[in-house]
Amino acid sequence: MAWLLLVLLLRLLTLPLLPLTDHTEARYAEIARLMVQTGDWISPHITPTEVFWAKPPLSTWGQALSMTVFGVSEWSGRLPAVLWSVLGVLSLAWMLNGVMSRTQILAAQVLLALCPLFFISAGAVMTDATLGAAVLFVQAAWWRVLGTQGADRQRAARWLALGMALALLTKGPAAAVLALLPVFMHAAWRKHWVAVRAVASDLWVWLICLGVALPWYVVAEVKTPGFVEYFVLGEHVMRFLQPGWKGDRYGFAHAQPLGIIWLFTWVAALPAVLILMVRLPYLRIKQGRGAIAAQIQHSGLEANSRATDLACFALCITLAPLLLFSAARNLIFTYAMTALPGLVILAIAALPKASLQSRGCHLGVLALLLIYGWAFVFKLPQLSRANSDLPLVEAYRQACPAQDCPLSYASKPNYSAYFYTSGRLYSGMPGSPGRPGFTVQRVDRQSTLRASALACNKDRCLLPDSGSESK
Repeated sequence: MAWLLLVLLLRLLTLPLLPLTDHTEARYAEIARLMVQTGDWISPHITPTEVFWAKPPLSTWGQALSMTVFGVSEWSGRLPAVLWSVLGVLSLAWMLNGVMSRTQILAAQVLLALCPLFFISAGAVMTDATLGAAVLFVQAAWWRVLGTQGADRQRAARWLALGMALALLTKGPAAAVLALLPVFMHAAWRKHWVAVRAVASDLWVWLICLGVALPWYVVAEVKTPGFVEYFVLGEHVMRFLQPGWKGDRYGFAHAQPLGIIWLFTWVAALPAVLILMVRLPYLRIKQGRGAIAAQIQHSGLEANSRATDLACFALCITLAPLLLFSAARNLIFTYAMTALPGLVILAIAALPKASLQSRGCHLGVLALLLIYGWAFVFKLPQLSRANSDLPLVEAYRQACPAQDCPLSYASKPNYSAYFYTSGRLYSGMPGSPGRPGFTVQRVDRQSTLRASALACNKDRCLLPDSGSESK
């Protein structure tokens, strides 16, 4: 438990250290800031006059609510991701309770929290922490359905319905597929169709799921006609089937090699993957055929025969997003998120129970914490400043403390520029007459203009306008 609390503390302490980077994190932070500014909690906006149709609003609601309570900042924008990640970690414990020992459950929680993608997403203004938590909650509820009967099974099925509603409000139909595909794969493999029928035949399951999720979709379409067509067809079909899809209204398509999701997942779950890469060959070579199956069978509690079924479900959780996205080209690293819990469960199941309390295990966790601490306290803040307009806005504020000087961009501002100027750039910042002006423009790294710039990031610099002097 102490290690898990240390991971949580480290993530909380590092929330304010990194500037919002373009384009993803700064974009979602600006969408949340605009929700607070406009007071429109139905349709997220990407500018004050343009709605954002690419995602449902659940994660944005959390970020905007946090900004309302704590003020607009990087910390408040990132805090909900921590809370969603805590829900994900608790959902994993709920799933494993009664099958694995308390030590194994805690080890699985720590391992999940230390997976690179999970740790990053747990403190980032993105949708991935929300999505990962909702999907894992659905899958944990399914596992509880399998292990219970009567009223307990009914209760677990209705929790599953609530998780599905949260997933639909986070990423729409794609989230439903990510949550349910492993469930149906597992049901087909292990012949759990009776449990599937029990869930599907419960009217309250449908009422909870649709009653929570559907009203927002209806209101959003009525308020901004065309949303459903763009969101369902564009974001869920063309984005994945058409390389370099040109219909994206808010970003750009990522034309990746086929099968890149496997590499993304390998990196995203690196500690768990390394355990499996070392432990499984060792079992096969040192102990012979059947050793892996025997280890899996004995990974649960002594009197529990569900360990093999759990390992099968974990394999389905891992393989579902890999199979789903193997033929897709428009992918990013975070698409590996929902595979992480499956790999973590398999890694813990592959390890001897005694090893989880060994000195080597504790040293491994400590090493990862030190690496993340170094990266998020010292290294990543420098890299983030190179990919954010915060240094430029800070230099402008220092040169013009009253912030009444003209500020213009020679090309379209980044989202971080809008966020850090509190949206003043949308209507321009003409300043007061007679005040010195400043311009942000693209400058090559070899350009001599950098010497006269007040500040620069990776590709832009803040320059005094010709004939004006900065204070």
